[in-house]
Amino acid sequence: MTDLTHDFLKTIQHFETTLGDPTNEQSEINFVRSVTLDEAQAFPDDYIHYLKDIGYFSYFVPTEMGGKLHELSELLLLCRTLSRRDLTAAIATGQTMLGALPVWLCGDQTQKTLLAEHILQGHLGCLALTEKRHGSNLLASEVSATEHADGYQLNGEKWLINNATQGHTMTILVRKYDHNQRESLAVLLLDKTCIKDFENIEKINTHGIRCADISGIRFRNTQVPKSAIIQTNEPGMYGVLKALQISRILCAGFSLGAFDTCLRLTYDFAKSRTLYQKTVLDMPTVQQGLGRSFAKLLVAEMVSLASSKTLNYAGKSLSVYSASCKYWVPKTTELAIDELKVILGARYYLRDEYQAGMFQKMQRDNAVVSLFDGSSQLNLGLISSQTNAIASKLLDNPCVHPDIAAWFDLNTATSLSTISSAMLSVSNMGQDPVLASFLAITEQRQFDTLDANLQSVLHTLKQHILSWCDTIQTLQHNEQNEPASVVRFAATKQYTQLFATSCCALYVIFNPSHPLLGQSDIAQDLLTVILDDSDLWVPSSALLSTLDTQHQNQSMYSLLALPK
Repeated sequence: MTDLTHDFLKTIQHFETTLGDPTNEQSEINFVRSVTLDEAQAFPDDYIHYLKDIGYFSYFVPTEMGGKLHELSELLLLCRTLSRRDLTAAIATGQTMLGALPVWLCGDQTQKTLLAEHILQGHLGCLALTEKRHGSNLLASEVSATEHADGYQLNGEKWLINNATQGHTMTILVRKYDHNQRESLAVLLLDKTCIKDFENIEKINTHGIRCADISGIRFRNTQVPKSAIIQTNEPGMYGVLKALQISRILCAGFSLGAFDTCLRLTYDFAKSRTLYQKTVLDMPTVQQGLGRSFAKLLVAEMVSLASSKTLNYAGKSLSVYSASCKYWVPKTTELAIDELKVILGARYYLRDEYQAGMFQKMQRDNAVVSLFDGSSQLNLGLISSQTNAIASKLLDNPCVHPDIAAWFDLNTATSLSTISSAMLSVSNMGQDPVLASFLAITEQRQFDTLDANLQSVLHTLKQHILSWCDTIQTLQHNEQNEPASVVRFAATKQYTQLFATSCCALYVIFNPSHPLLGQSDIAQDLLTVILDDSDLWVPSSALLSTLDTQHQNQSMYSLLALPK
């Protein structure tokens, strides 16, 4: 265990202080500069060099390879810290981590050393999966790697790849043909500085992250060495699927950062704008909207942190939890930002009038998060295919996970000495330690010391989970059992909501002395805003006071108190 207050959070605060106030044009990464780059669709080279100089790239490399990556939650919050300033830079560097994950999970020592050297020098990388003809159907990939005496010959085109041109390295999914023309999907690590006979596809224009290098690559009899292939004892596709389980959680950092900025800009406006002898903040509906957004941001943070810590405590369940996190967090932030723009009014729509038009830029940029590393539909499909087994096990004498208290303790984190493919699985086999632990705790009456109203909310959550299990079991016996059916997808969306609320509940149960979660009013706000979100939901004065305090302190909107 490591003490978050003295280790983990100090790193986050260091970067917060170093990056500075993004509304100040003297800060290296600032809103005015970011919007100017966005208007010109110019790649933020200076931002990338600056991030390398302040050591940001070192957190993409495991400690065993000379970097500082030892806790996934730390990287998640670092990503959030950068994202609230500029999503293009955050996503470009995040794509480097995405390209590195299959290597950290499955690569040999030589490949890891090569990649670590590139990343520590601030070189960008990427993961090349998609092709124009096949989209997210990775099993249909056509880019070929034909084996010959000296290595492999690549042919074909990868499309819609972030950093495909800017990246020095590329981790790529190919259809490999051996000497006997037997084919299989495999993953290669390419050092683009050492190969030739390839063509970069020009930048593709997008509505959001307009500065990003969204492009592609075309191979024509491109020769690569045999050492490029990442050898595994399981199908090559498994390494990609497992890498995506981790990257989907890190994507939540993008949405948390964008949401933080949109809420901050809106709160600033509501406090300063006067109408009819009152500030906009004095209006009850505005307080409701800001309080609801703050509550949802805190729950989204809990879902992201709990999912990131799954790697430490229940890696085999990551196939479901990462997909749930990747669907629920971006979707929740998108809807909440839509509500915030109503409060901001016309200034949301003006390009130059209010904070350089950063709110509108953040909204556009954040919209892309739900698309990559598996779209919302794809992630719902991944969960839906496993809900039958999950429901069955939840109804069959669920038990408390042995490490559940440590998992959901906000005061501690567990360092990972290494990240390996063996820690993960492509299926959770019905195991759901989060919901199972919550159900078991309710049976054991472990939260009887909590406020009576809060206990009532937790018992309501229990009934919602059991009702969901009954629904899934009923669906197994009719024609709507197809995982991609409308009814099953609706039930899967409900599961992600139950997962989010259960994460919140467990954080409340295991952090009774927390300055926020230890307050019954705030705990109820966080649970009910997800469990029963309606137009009649009203934030407590305690929640609004916390929002105001964190805003005045210019701290990250968070359950984690950053040391100054």
